Amino acid sequence: MYSRYGNPYMRRWTRMAARGQTLSQGECATYKGVTRKSVLLVLLTIGIAIVTEIALWFTLFKVVSGDISAEQLTQIIVIGVAIAGVAGVVMMVSSIVLLFNVDAAKFVGILYAVMQGVFLGTAAAALNLVLPGVSLAALIATGIVFAMCLFLYNVLKVRVSSRFLLGLIIALCSFLLVELICVPILYFVAMQSGNVALILGVQAGVALFCVVFATITVFCDIQNIDYMVQMGADKKYEWILAFSLTTSLVYLYVQILELLFRIISLFAISKNK
Repeated sequence: MYSRYGNPYMRRWTRMAARGQTLSQGECATYKGVTRKSVLLVLLTIGIAIVTEIALWFTLFKVVSGDISAEQLTQIIVIGVAIAGVAGVVMMVSSIVLLFNVDAAKFVGILYAVMQGVFLGTAAAALNLVLPGVSLAALIATGIVFAMCLFLYNVLKVRVSSRFLLGLIIALCSFLLVELICVPILYFVAMQSGNVALILGVQAGVALFCVVFATITVFCDIQNIDYMVQMGADKKYEWILAFSLTTSLVYLYVQILELLFRIISLFAISKNK
């Protein structure tokens, strides 16, 4: 049975599979095919991210190691935001195309992975200015979580029910609403009292919950890939399944990165007191 939750792309195609609309007209999708394409997109994303971060360190961020004026810092921020913004726009357009044209998944998926790498490389370079090594730690943690998801699904045969996911989504929305309402209040209180750790603690709690939600999303993707292959989906769907899993893993990485950033910031504040 497929999961009704998880990555939006995966949900769309698994619903179509349930109605028999993705049946193969020739060669069927296989686990090996989806795995190879997923590995390609993940490695491409990581590779481009590393190249982007190195390029930024040797060009744009090189002046940060020395004395830097406010004007230079502003220019760095503007250029960094512009690079990430262009990559984000291309990613958005690519994702819209993939919603309606599965045949373009191979080329658009590769383009998306490249732009995703540029976006993540820019973000990682900026974060490593403040907390060196945090992006690598988040990458390792993402790999561990993904391995655990595969182990739970394939070895222990764990499956996630729709009721559990619905409850998790409701809880996540509640947490985000609380953060939206309370963080401005807590920020004011923290500034008045000088207790910045208060607001960071709340944000770390929300980030932890988002990591749990992202992990469940990846788990649901694994479940839906299994369902699509079992239903005899056409081989062309391997690319869209690989794309969906890759985006879910990147989402998990971003959430872990944010959580680590909040936790390390909390420890830094506590140590400086």
